[in-house]
This record gives sequence, C-alpha cells and structure tokens, in this order.
Amino acid sequence: MHSPSRDEATRGATGRSLAGRIALIGLSALVALFVFDAVVAYRDARETVYAAHDRGLRAALGLMRSTAIEPRALLQLLAETLETQVDEVRFAVVDAQGATLAGERDLPYARPDPGERLRFANGHHRGNPVRVAALRVEPGADATTEAAAILVVAESTRVRVEGVHRLVALELRRHLATAVVGILLGWLWVRAVRREVRAPTAALAERDAEDMSPLATDEVSREFRPLVEAINGHLGRLAGLLEASRRFAADVAHQLRTPLTLLGAQAQYALREGDPAKLRVAIEGIAGASRGAQRLCNQMLTLSRIEAARGAIGEGVRIDVGALLRETALDLSVLAIEKRIDLAYEDAGDIVHVLGNEIMLHELFSNLIDNALRYTPREGRVRIGCGISEPGVVEIAIVDSGAGVPAEIRDTVFQRFHRRLDRQAGGGSGLGLAIAHQIALVHRGSITLGDLPDDGGFVVRVRLPIADEAVSGVPKGS
Repeated sequence: MHSPSRDEATRGATGRSLAGRIALIGLSALVALFVFDAVVAYRDARETVYAAHDRGLRAALGLMRSTAIEPRALLQLLAETLETQVDEVRFAVVDAQGATLAGERDLPYARPDPGERLRFANGHHRGNPVRVAALRVEPGADATTEAAAILVVAESTRVRVEGVHRLVALELRRHLATAVVGILLGWLWVRAVRREVRAPTAALAERDAEDMSPLATDEVSREFRPLVEAINGHLGRLAGLLEASRRFAADVAHQLRTPLTLLGAQAQYALREGDPAKLRVAIEGIAGASRGAQRLCNQMLTLSRIEAARGAIGEGVRIDVGALLRETALDLSVLAIEKRIDLAYEDAGDIVHVLGNEIMLHELFSNLIDNALRYTPREGRVRIGCGISEPGVVEIAIVDSGAGVPAEIRDTVFQRFHRRLDRQAGGGSGLGLAIAHQIALVHRGSITLGDLPDDGGFVVRVRLPIADEAVSGVPKGS
C-alpha cells in the first residue's frame, strides 16, 4: 500500500484553504437550504392560492343559489366572480337522481354526502385540469330550486398554477438575494480573517532567525489573541532552549579548557621524560585528567537532557521509592566501606510509589548519597529515610554527620559549577547538586537543605508527589 511521503503531506497541508473550505461548506449548505426552501415555498404557495380560489368557488355557488338568469349571463357573472375568463368556467345543476337540469352534463364533481353540503374535488374536463365545487341544496332553500339539487361550479386550474408559480418565484428571488448578500458578507469576513492573520505572519517572516521576542497583541482581535499568545508561548520556550544551548556550549568550552590544557601539559611532560617510573606517573596523571574530563562531559550531557525533558515526564512509570533508595545505597556502599562510614537505610514501613523516570531518579538519589558520603568524615554516619510527610507527598531525607553547607551559600549550591571549596573532599565538577535539583523539578518536586537540632547533622530533603493508584505502569521493585 502506498503511503504519502513527507513532501506530499506538506503539499496537502499547504494546499488547504480556509476560504475554499468555507466556500465548499457554505455553498453546499446554501444549495440544500435553497432546495428545501423551494419545496416549502411551493407547498405554502399552493395552499394559499387554492384556499383563495376555493373561497371564490364558494362565492360563485352562493351567486348561483341566489340568481335566476339565463346560462350565458350566468357564466359571465361567474367568470367575473372568479376573476377568470368565461371559457374557463363551467357550471351544472343536477337533481337528486343525478340528471343534469342545466349547464354541462360531464363535469367531474364529487357528490356531497347527506351530512355534507359542500365538497371540492380535482379532475379533468375535456382534457383540461379543473377544480370543481359541488353544493347540496335542499328543497325550498332558495328561489332557484323547488326540489333537492346539487349546484356544481368548475374552474380551470390555469390561474391557480400561475398564481402558485408567481408566489414561488417571488419567494425564491427574495431568498436568492439573501443568499447573495450572505455570500458577499462571508467573502468580506474571510478577507478580514486574512488581514488579521497576515499581520503576525509578516512580523514573523521579517524577523531574524534568533529573534524570539513575543508578537504584539495590542491590535490583535479577541478571536485571534489565543493563537498569537500560543505562538508567543512557543517562542518563549524556543528562546529558553536556545539560551540553554548557548549556555551549554559556553559551559563546555569553559570547563573543558582546564582538563584539556592539563592533558596537553602532562602529555608534553611524558614525551620529554625518559625515566620509566616518572613516565608512568605522567601517564597516570593523563588517565586521571581524562577520566575527569569524561565525567564532566557525561554530567553536562545528563544535565542538558534533564533540562530538555522538563514538563514531559508524564510518560513515566510508577516507581517504588524505597526499593530504588535501597538499590542506590547498595551501589554506593563501596565508598562507605572505604571510609568506614555507617551507611543505613531507615524504612518507615510505607510502600510509596512516584510517577517518573527510573534512570533520572536513580541519578538524583545517587548524587545526593554520593555527596553525603564524600563530605562526611571517616567513621562518620549517613542515614537515609523515606516516609509520607503530608497527604500526597513523599519525603526522602539524607542525613550525614559532616559539617554541612553554610546557611549563607545554600541558595547557590544548586547552580552549575558551584564547588564547596570550604569542605574536605576531592574537587568535583560542581554539577552533582545542579543535576539533582533539575531532576527534582522535572518530577514536580523540590530539594531543601537544613540542619537537624541538637547537632543531629546536616540533612537534604527531597519531596516528590505520590503517584495516583490509577496510573498504569509496572512499579520498580515489584
């Protein structure tokens, strides 16, 4: 089966026209309404014209009852009453037995029932369509009859048909004029819409590639303001991504300059050294600087990916926080053993799940526990706790017996490349806490630093929203 290519899809998308769709839908609706209106107009016009002419036939029958004149004069009088020509009017007087006493003998009338005095019918007289009215007259009811009789008047339907056609044509002309005015107004509306869209389109087309300033909304109509505001929001997000890319490139250039310079210097030293022992020391220095540069690159790439994923973590799975903390602490237990640190996980007994990315959360807890172990003196202690601090929120507390972070710089430790130079530890890249902070934000959580009372140690608290039980996904550690 052939699937449309990207170019074909693009051409199809650009080929669609709002004016064309409005014209297609509008004209189709107008045609349907015009046909419906023609049917309704014809029905209404026919009922109106037939009702008026039937009243004329009733008046002609009344004239026949009250007038005793010769047939030719009677026809002339009936034609004047019905406002038609003499040759289009016929009459008859029929007795109770059906014999014609006067007038035409072959009129197709419908004989009234005993309980019905007047009856109308449609028929044909000598090949011409006629409308016939028959009136039952009882003996002595008027001066023209001395016995029961039926008075019949027939009128050609030509005048009725012409009247119906005139009314229908008048109605359709009126509706056609209304449709033309509606089409004109629709065309003017489409032009106004195009003008509204053309202004922001021209403003965007004339911009430089890196100009992400918002579009002006002062002169935008209320209907199009949500679209312009959505474009402005997207421009703001793009501006943030561009700024993050620039910052990332600048950070990479700045931070890699030192290890790369060191690598070059150590390599030059190794090339000049002839002593195998000193050469080995130089090579080990090169290896150490290389590992540091590699770790720095990995951390910066991790931070860049986390910042790009902000707001898109809704696709995660339900993760057992306790199981993930135990696994992370076990991974870092080697460092605790080397420094003879008492590392313990204290479980409150609650099985708590959060919605998120398992790799990111593992990186978050790994960075915080690694920091606690690195900045805790030998033979110190590190405690990891997990529990529900308030409804819908789980709190992870990492407590160490180290010196902690001074209160005056706690607001800056989550910035990139901030190194705690006042603490005893190996020089890091200053990205661990920044990565942890960004991961917490991505998961709609927070990180706070503090001190426990009575010199209980330094504590890092991570708060994350608890996952709804209705959320699908396989929990970590199940």
